[in-house]
Amino acid sequence: LSGYVFRAYHAVAPLNSSTGEATAAVMGTVNMLEKVFRERKPALVAVAMDSRTPTFRKKIDERYKAHRPPAPPELQSQMRRCEQIVRAYKIPVFQKDGFEADDLIATAVHHAREAKLTTVIVSADKDMMQLVDDERSDVVLWDTMRDKVYGPEEVLAKFGVKPSSVRDFLALTGDTSDNVPGVPSVGPKTACDLLTKFGTLEGIYEHVEEVARPKLKDALKTNEADARLSQQLVTLKSDVPLDWNLDGLRYEGANNDELRKLFEELEFTRLLTVLDGRPRTASGPSDTTSAPSSTGTPTTAAAPAPPAKTSTVFSKEELAAIVKRAETTHSLSLVFATMPTETSVHGIAAIGASISVEPGISAYVPLGHRYLFAPQQLTFDEFLETLLPALGDESIQKIFHDYKQLAPLFRGIEIKGTLTDVMIAALSLDPDVDSSVQGITKKTLHIDVPSGEPAKVAGKKTKATPLDAEQIEIISKRFAPLAEHALVAARELEKELEATKGLVLFREIEMPLVSVLRDMEETGVLVDRNVLAGLGEAASLAIADLEHRAQELVGRPFLLRSRDQLEEILFDELKLPVLKKTAKGGRSTDAEVLEELALDHALPGLLLEYRELDKLKGTYIEALPNAISPSTGRIHSRFYQIGAATGRIASNEPNLQNIPIRTELGRKIRAAFVAPEGMSIVSADYSQIELRVLAHLAEDKELVKAFTSGDDIHTHTASLIFNVDKSAVTQEMRRRSKTVNFAVLYGMGDIALAKKIDVSRAEAQEFIRAYFERYQGVRTFMDATLERARTEGSVTTIFGRRRYLPNLRAANRMLRMEAERIAKNTPIQGTSADILKVAMVKLHNADIVRGARMVLTVHDELVFEVPTEKAQEAAQKIKAVMEDAVKLRVPLEVNSNFAPNWNEAH
Repeated sequence: LSGYVFRAYHAVAPLNSSTGEATAAVMGTVNMLEKVFRERKPALVAVAMDSRTPTFRKKIDERYKAHRPPAPPELQSQMRRCEQIVRAYKIPVFQKDGFEADDLIATAVHHAREAKLTTVIVSADKDMMQLVDDERSDVVLWDTMRDKVYGPEEVLAKFGVKPSSVRDFLALTGDTSDNVPGVPSVGPKTACDLLTKFGTLEGIYEHVEEVARPKLKDALKTNEADARLSQQLVTLKSDVPLDWNLDGLRYEGANNDELRKLFEELEFTRLLTVLDGRPRTASGPSDTTSAPSSTGTPTTAAAPAPPAKTSTVFSKEELAAIVKRAETTHSLSLVFATMPTETSVHGIAAIGASISVEPGISAYVPLGHRYLFAPQQLTFDEFLETLLPALGDESIQKIFHDYKQLAPLFRGIEIKGTLTDVMIAALSLDPDVDSSVQGITKKTLHIDVPSGEPAKVAGKKTKATPLDAEQIEIISKRFAPLAEHALVAARELEKELEATKGLVLFREIEMPLVSVLRDMEETGVLVDRNVLAGLGEAASLAIADLEHRAQELVGRPFLLRSRDQLEEILFDELKLPVLKKTAKGGRSTDAEVLEELALDHALPGLLLEYRELDKLKGTYIEALPNAISPSTGRIHSRFYQIGAATGRIASNEPNLQNIPIRTELGRKIRAAFVAPEGMSIVSADYSQIELRVLAHLAEDKELVKAFTSGDDIHTHTASLIFNVDKSAVTQEMRRRSKTVNFAVLYGMGDIALAKKIDVSRAEAQEFIRAYFERYQGVRTFMDATLERARTEGSVTTIFGRRRYLPNLRAANRMLRMEAERIAKNTPIQGTSADILKVAMVKLHNADIVRGARMVLTVHDELVFEVPTEKAQEAAQKIKAVMEDAVKLRVPLEVNSNFAPNWNEAH
């Protein structure tokens, strides 16, 4: 236990309860215990604690650990707390006067081996690695902090010697932390070389005259006594008298009442939530603990469980038998091996499918492998026909990965019953997770799944074999287990979502949204090539004019895209001040620098105009025509419903989220998005939704008053900050107050605000001070949110979307400050994103007007195509649904309008 407490004490950022009690090491230790029980569910378990009296090693050598200072009081108090925690978990404890915890573990391993048990040592202590066998993985170490498992191969990789040689390796190198002397000048590489050549410490001294290096030979001879003493000190005793009783080691669950009392005293709010969300029960009777293998793969209690039973299915009869079984198991999991096809928009071809209807069994069904002598396979139509009974059975849960991408495969087929997308489930639980099948499997089930990417040969370019040309045997081995992994992962993810209060978010918002976005992708949006062509010509002329004017200012031709030429011109020829350096030590010419330099010279201003115009031309004006589908004449962007950590929707192919609305050219680009003949574009945009969400969350009286009375929020803020009547607020006052409103939302500091509104830093500080003085509810909310985030390690939206923020405890100040900014902003921005999604789901199911269809979403805006004669009615109905999507303390407001194109409708 002490090893983990020490690690947590030094690794976790300081944390104190409201009474001043230090709790960081306790929190780290509890998290370790929770991880063990949550992920490995041990049937037999024990904790080893150090002796309360001096150990036998002190009798061997008084120098042993003599240099260690007494533990600081805050560590001692946390050590006592950790003992209380262990007792509350009702974990059996090994402790023996005169012996270290390591010796007790070594003895327990000895007994476990005799009983033919698999043992997991939850530790990263290098001394423990001598307990691993050279060949077998019946004993492994699991470092929960790094989630790394050490078996025979990993120990060999770490030390360069087998586990049986670790003891002698440590005897030679010594250990400064324990004051084990070792042999001076013998480091890890030398020790490894000596043991590789001579086998053991005894072997080294039997053949010491054969050591080639004179200085090394002399050091070995001179320090032989210390080497042999060190061997005694590092050797773990495996014969300590222990009360070894398997029945006494069976884990039957914690004392929840005692744990709750301790967690309340320690103010572990998140752990209280977890404790209340699930019972603590034993995993059932067994003769072995649950053990990860040396590669990190989890195994079941009792004997290590075999991997999922897999097969390859070639006939309808075999497939039908599997599908029939789903009527009993009520589960059908499908993971497809696909390739893109050009036959339709976002079309895919199924090369094969992994199918599973119950844990432990999975099969691969090849459907489109085409290579010489490939065996006969089911056609996709035959595959689908066999699946139809299960797909239409409401009692069977359907499990997919990235169902939106697979939707074209099921066009025209109604899938009934609960549909679970494990990718969306994983992202709903943690938006930063690797959401591939392999990533989810590793994160949720702790099973490493090969990605299947071809190995790269150094110095050579390798071309991947197309999936349909791969041998069925190879793909089956890789894909067959995936459906079973997805099936089990789906159950675990839903349990976690329920425990963290995110199940409603997943079931009622994210899963219904899949169909909404799928329909939007298939519908696409119409873009007028002629408008873009005209913009392209105009942009080219404007760019040429900017280049000419810039070159005239300098007095010679130069490339405006060349950073090196710009650096020379700006700082060497024009002698403008160097404001910032690049990562490589050059003089920066980024936008922030140019904005400041523009106050002293005309060239930087021209460069900024040129860059903005050049970017818009390349990113949109020239790229959008290439994205138009030849078959539909429309752009079919891909939408990602958790494209950002806040839950905001993103898009690509092309990315339509960043078309500027505040520049003239940006608005002209939007004018190219048009409605077909007889239709109009309806744009509906939430007005100041994030400020309204802030008013709701903060319950700030002034903010609530402004929004409920219909005041202009920026004018209202200006009247408060400048202490004038609303009628006396000038446009400049309103402009600055608007910036301050959003500065608070996005955590902008005084330096950034000063630049934004062109005032001194002191004035910016005064603006922020005045804001929080008048909006005290906002200050209270921000402080409380940050404090809760530090305690729980995450923040949530009002719908339960969670974002984890490990950098709140980062030693790096910049990382920590960024995490604090995110903690304050995410509940606001994330809730705003959730509200838009709720509105999209409701609108998708609403009877707006006949022929209306949603075609785009950008930030807080939804764009529709509707019949022109019904455009006014549609705009009003869309506005009503969006404003009624969620009830807040303040009204939601939507601006809706219709026109022939997007720009005029916005």
